[in-house]
Amino acid sequence: MKNDYILLIVLTLVGLVSTAYAEEGEPTSSDAGVMEKPEVPCYETVVVANIKEEDPFLSDRSVCVVDQQDLAERMPRTIPEALWDTPGIFVQQTNHGGGSPIIRGMVGPQNLILVDGVRLNNSIYRPGPLQYLNMVDPLSISRIEVLRGAGSLLYGSDAMGGVIQLTPLDPRILESGELGGGGEALGRFATANFERTGHGHFDVSYEGAGLLGGITYKYFDDLRGGGDVGVQPYSGYDDLSAIGSFKYRFLKGDFKDWSVKAVYLGSRIGDAGRTDKLYDKHQLQFYDNEDDLVYARAHMEFREIQTDADFTLSYQHFFEAKSNISMRQDLDDRISSVRDDVTAHTMGLDLKLHTHLLDNRMHLRYGGMFYRDWVGAEKFSRSGDFDWFSAQPPAFPDGSTADNYGGFAKIEGDPVATSDGHVLRLGGGYRLSGMSGFAPEEGELQEVDYGFIGHVFLGSVQYIYKEDATVAFTFSQGYRAPNLNESVKLGDSGKYFHTPNSDLEPEKSDTFELLARGRIREFTIGAAGYVSLLHDLMKREETTWEDQSTINGKPVVWNVNGGEGILWGTEAELAVELGHGFSTSAHINYTWGEEYIDDGPDIPLTRIPPLFGQGTVRYDTPGSENAYGFIETYVRAAGDQDRLSEEDKKDARIPEGGTGGWVTLNLGGGVYLWDHLALLLRLENLLDTKYKYHGSGVYAPGINGILTMRVFY
Repeated sequence: MKNDYILLIVLTLVGLVSTAYAEEGEPTSSDAGVMEKPEVPCYETVVVANIKEEDPFLSDRSVCVVDQQDLAERMPRTIPEALWDTPGIFVQQTNHGGGSPIIRGMVGPQNLILVDGVRLNNSIYRPGPLQYLNMVDPLSISRIEVLRGAGSLLYGSDAMGGVIQLTPLDPRILESGELGGGGEALGRFATANFERTGHGHFDVSYEGAGLLGGITYKYFDDLRGGGDVGVQPYSGYDDLSAIGSFKYRFLKGDFKDWSVKAVYLGSRIGDAGRTDKLYDKHQLQFYDNEDDLVYARAHMEFREIQTDADFTLSYQHFFEAKSNISMRQDLDDRISSVRDDVTAHTMGLDLKLHTHLLDNRMHLRYGGMFYRDWVGAEKFSRSGDFDWFSAQPPAFPDGSTADNYGGFAKIEGDPVATSDGHVLRLGGGYRLSGMSGFAPEEGELQEVDYGFIGHVFLGSVQYIYKEDATVAFTFSQGYRAPNLNESVKLGDSGKYFHTPNSDLEPEKSDTFELLARGRIREFTIGAAGYVSLLHDLMKREETTWEDQSTINGKPVVWNVNGGEGILWGTEAELAVELGHGFSTSAHINYTWGEEYIDDGPDIPLTRIPPLFGQGTVRYDTPGSENAYGFIETYVRAAGDQDRLSEEDKKDARIPEGGTGGWVTLNLGGGVYLWDHLALLLRLENLLDTKYKYHGSGVYAPGINGILTMRVFY
């Protein structure tokens, strides 16, 4: 608990210093441009909460944006690390090549990942923390939007804890008849893992048409942790990513403002090691991941009926090779290896429409989607360092499929909107969802065939005053359909021998959220509290397979429904424009979760993050014709987490008794020169603190210097 108090004191001091400075004198506008109405750390417009552009301050949901400037200045190594300083998101890292956001106590496939509205989640995502968000390159992304809280009404399965939407770089569109273009070259080096990153992209435009292409290569050596951790073996890996995008917008005629675009995102991550079981069980894992996403979208505007529509066709190729290696006690030689290869091909169709009603005082959003996965798998083994041999029965039979489909409607309107700034906004919606899974008979696995139809509801009441204050209450439902990994998988999963269960039902949540935001002159503050009632949680239960309760010394288990529980938490944010180029911001977050046990005491839910937060003080220099710069200092902090579930206590990633709290001091700054050059430096963990995020299998970097040079042309 001592570290919890330290965290509260640090973030409170940031707020007190901000208040004292702001009250000392009237802030004045500087050449750097102080905003008239400062925002909380997340600003710009946001789309993910209600499928419309809106000011996040005025949204009825807890939303956040990490924009292109944030991505450039924070210099995140990965998308998960880009979320480190985002309110309400705690990032677990099983290995240096991974990163799994925990949103309101939910992790992995309980959170939905979108790329420009296209689902990345597929039917072979494992339960628990996942590394797949790391497969999108932050240098190919222009913004990240986060919805905290259930988003299943608009997006379907998996959006229980929240939704993370990634928007790829867009080519510029010129309306003139002149040929235009530009691009960027970037180089980055970091000391804690000897990162070497190179990136370049270009775009060209002519009369409504734009083309963009880019490539990134990253190489990481083994990571040095803080304090006495030293270099962590097998933590290095390499990453190759690419982006291509074409867009055309009609500039005149009957189809004016209609547009079409096609986008490709690709990623290859190789030899990403996982070592949390290396020293106690002499087991080592390596992951190789490939992901290719292609989608095409048509945007249409039907002015006569006040309706616009987006139709999207997508294809994703996902591949993972996971090698489980048994090592000798000296950890130098390999005894044996088993490699699981799994591939998913996903086709998706998505239609979203928006109709304006009653002179734009009422909005109807509706649509539907259908996604199908075709899944195949192979399993190999080898002794020592010899070639792979003797194919074994795979976890998923070839020919396995999964369908995810549904339709929704949401209506929102302002029954009260007075001339002096009072607005009462009401919203409500319904979704009909379906899912089915199939695996053919193969070897010892009997045919598996299952499906379900479900219902999702949402309702909201919001009061807005002069765009300077808002209070909203929302009831939202979330669900996560059982995927093939949970219902079909047969075989060794590491700690257990898993068997199929085709009788699984979706996990569900009912969430009640109250939020309030206000801004007065230089101050912006926001707070939210929520309660999520959880139903039919999937959990492991011991069973038998061919009359055996253990196979190769591992318990035989299957997934069943039955878990009931509760999650509740609070989130608070503060931003202050201090004048003369100074600003400050802070956020703090707390989550509590427990599972109800029949005829016994309630127990903690697994992987609940501790109290955590962040505070920043920043100075932006007055701008000039040729130069502009900034400098900021910030602290990241987390309290102790010793409230553990039985699953947590067995987890090799969590120290005995829980994860200790920590505070890190960090510094960042940069200078932009002549509109063509940027030099950025970030110094992380200046005190070389030994720490890791709760549930992580790798310690965070020690003292880490990150130098980036960007050239614009």
